[in-house]
Amino acid sequence: MSHFPAPPPVPPPPAFSQLHTRLPKPPPVPQSGPQGAYLIELAVYNGYPFKDHWAYFVRSQTDPEIGVKVHATGDVRNGFQLESKRSHNLRDTVDIPSKRIPLQWVDGKYFDSHKMFNDGVPVIESKPVCGFEDSAYKIPAPGKSMNTVDDAAEPGKAIVQRDCQTWIVESADQLVADGIFVADVAAYLHTLKQ
Repeated sequence: MSHFPAPPPVPPPPAFSQLHTRLPKPPPVPQSGPQGAYLIELAVYNGYPFKDHWAYFVRSQTDPEIGVKVHATGDVRNGFQLESKRSHNLRDTVDIPSKRIPLQWVDGKYFDSHKMFNDGVPVIESKPVCGFEDSAYKIPAPGKSMNTVDDAAEPGKAIVQRDCQTWIVESADQLVADGIFVADVAAYLHTLKQ
């Protein structure tokens, strides 16, 4: 009769504080920015049990609950389209983010407040109206990236699913390339992506 050594004990699960510290820390953003600058936030919408939906929220200079929601809307089965919800009032909508993460204050020269906020009238558009949106919109909305039974996919070919988070990360890289975002913002979004 042979005796095998007992397997090592299973380690205990990490404490909550250890799990919490594994999340990437957002770039430091001061409470107030330079004169004329706009605060760009990452608006996170709880997608449980699926991935969270991500959007940029360009905060109004006069009211932190009013802004422009810039995002890729749709799904991996049908594809996405780029959309800007202008004068989006978070007090008057069911479309409220579960988290708002400040990313960076951006110089006012990249914005046109009259066009961006549509002179205070809520509207949904799919065309850029300022330098910030011009840069972000250089990245096309993700197309359909989920095969259905009817799709003739090559066997063994991996499909890379692109979604709203992919668009945010790729557009952040473009915003860095165009000198609008600092590199730390894009790096943070890369590490946060689900």
